[in-house]
Amino acid sequence: MTRSTHLPRPLTLAATGLAAVVLTASMSACSSNSSDASSASDPVVAVETTGTEADADAEDSTAAVPEGFTLVEVPEYGISVAVPSDWDTLTSANASDGELVGRIAQALGHSEDEVNADLEDTPLTSVDTASDSDIPPSLVLGRVDGDGALPSEDRLKQLAETNDVDSTDYEPTTSGSGADAAVFAVRALEDGTQYYLSVVSVTNGDDSYYATVIITHSEHQVKEISDAVLASL
Repeated sequence: MTRSTHLPRPLTLAATGLAAVVLTASMSACSSNSSDASSASDPVVAVETTGTEADADAEDSTAAVPEGFTLVEVPEYGISVAVPSDWDTLTSANASDGELVGRIAQALGHSEDEVNADLEDTPLTSVDTASDSDIPPSLVLGRVDGDGALPSEDRLKQLAETNDVDSTDYEPTTSGSGADAAVFAVRALEDGTQYYLSVVSVTNGDDSYYATVIITHSEHQVKEISDAVLASL
């Protein structure tokens, strides 16, 4: 039995199929493997800190978030990620907000039920709902278990070729927390419009990584968001 991932419409178009493949290729596993991955994942633990420690943590978090971005918690993973402050962002923590879900559903061309279903495997979705584009700027975050600490450059480039998109850069780097990371950038043409897509991968142990997929209409914007995401993880 396999488990598949349902992603927002902009990330499942043929021209940007790389995003869906990156997030789903290794999340589809037999039920026995899924159990192993669940057992191996780190639990989220609430830790009581002193006032000094809490203040220091707050300063560190603030320093990692550039102007124009907001740090949003992903409850399922026990992490927080920077997203554009003027985008609408959905997680399980605010999924009961019907107006928010409705705006995101309308922007993505999905039903509200589909948007809520997306949260199962990509528990953070952020969308520029003010955009009038058929494919609005957006990002989703998911976790890939059982496929190594990071996706390889060769694999990502092969996926890009398979999905008929142009890869532009693969950059090994480190995240704001010092974890190994990689940023893979591609561009795709859809109905005469150029889109820029970035996959920001940050290791989560020896056999797991977080993958944030960003799509925008501007090469500058996709880099700016990628940098903010990377710094916050």
